[in-house]
Amino acid sequence: MSQYVVGAYPASPAHRNWDPELEKSFFNLLSRDKRVSALELPWLGKAHPHDVDWLYNNFPKNLNAVITSIPFVMGQLSKDPTYGLASSSESGREKAIADIRIIFEAIKEFNNRTGREVVSTLEIHSAPRETGNSDSLAKSLETINSWNWEDTKLLIEHCDAFIAGQTPEKGFISLQDEIEAINKSDAKIGILINWGRSAIEFRDADRVLEHLEIAKQSGLLSGLIFSGASDQQGLFGYPWIDAHHPFKKDNQHRFGDPDSLLTPARAKAAIDLVGDIPLLGIKMGWPNEVPGGVEERFEMISSALDELEKQSK
Repeated sequence: MSQYVVGAYPASPAHRNWDPELEKSFFNLLSRDKRVSALELPWLGKAHPHDVDWLYNNFPKNLNAVITSIPFVMGQLSKDPTYGLASSSESGREKAIADIRIIFEAIKEFNNRTGREVVSTLEIHSAPRETGNSDSLAKSLETINSWNWEDTKLLIEHCDAFIAGQTPEKGFISLQDEIEAINKSDAKIGILINWGRSAIEFRDADRVLEHLEIAKQSGLLSGLIFSGASDQQGLFGYPWIDAHHPFKKDNQHRFGDPDSLLTPARAKAAIDLVGDIPLLGIKMGWPNEVPGGVEERFEMISSALDELEKQSK
């Protein structure tokens, strides 16, 4: 049986409005699914957006944690547009490195509090918007790579790159520049492709395979996460919003999104291309205005894992 990383927080009924009992129920359902190996957690200045001690005491003992820094990065960019590991502004770059250092220390604390190497992966990002470059990112990666991360793997999660004339969601540097920065720095860092974010960059769901091929040919492809995207105004908002759409709604995916471009055929094409890969999983949201309890949200995730299993055979 294959095992997958699940970015469950966008679908959690307790992510925006904290309810520890709902979160515990959600964690329990996820931890009982033997296909789930790790949960992706959002870094918002701490390891849990509401209660770090609760997380340490309630994180499932049979799962690992993957931490993504993107929510925090976007918050910092709203205050300082020069912020980021790829920033040409030295002050913006140094702030971003200092914040990765805080995450580094928090991972140690998480591991210590749980009594095991619980954090398997940290996802970092090549901000800022439009003005980043590979030389600055390479310098940042050299610094970060010099710290003792023990068993935690570092991955650059590629977000949509800045393209002139196109309104970005993230607008960071190109995948090719991220690969160049890793090679320049000689850092032990891989590349993670988020299906939806690549679709958003290309404005074309069928071109996501181009990113996967580039990353695979570089020898750095270490992860693929399936989030959907849509070219239509819909339940999740405006066209090409980065909102982690689930699979396209059908008989199997009854809690899917009718406007999602993520289909079983496109998932199969991606899985066939990447082959055996260290990190494979899903990250899917639940629209704010759509009612649904813990069971319905878990069913959406479970049906997506069913799809990955089916397409991986």
